[in-house]
Amino acid sequence: MPETVIGCPISTELAERARQTIEELRHAPEQVHREHVVELILELTEKSFDYHFQRPLRALGVGFGTRKSIDYGLKGAMRVIRSSMQRVIRGLEHDRYAKVADFLEDAYFPRAAGDRA
Repeated sequence: MPETVIGCPISTELAERARQTIEELRHAPEQVHREHVVELILELTEKSFDYHFQRPLRALGVGFGTRKSIDYGLKGAMRVIRSSMQRVIRGLEHDRYAKVADFLEDAYFPRAAGDRA
């Protein structure tokens, strides 16, 4: 299995919510609210954006104006991601939720995904 190249630490609480959602998507998809899936994906994406973009800028002492400019761009990207994810997830039939679970697991818990393979 290839190595993960873009890692992002997340809180234990967020990791547990993600793992729980993955299990629910696989075993009880009709009980999973579509908006919950979208919100989880967005929260994971926001954490990643902060970790990979804003955190290095803060650590390098990059000026407020530059950080705000990049923050503005990231917020714009989040609006597009939200809109796109809502459209995609709302359009899925419940039988496709297991595939969403696979993608989430591959992206955020690659060791567990490797066990599945």
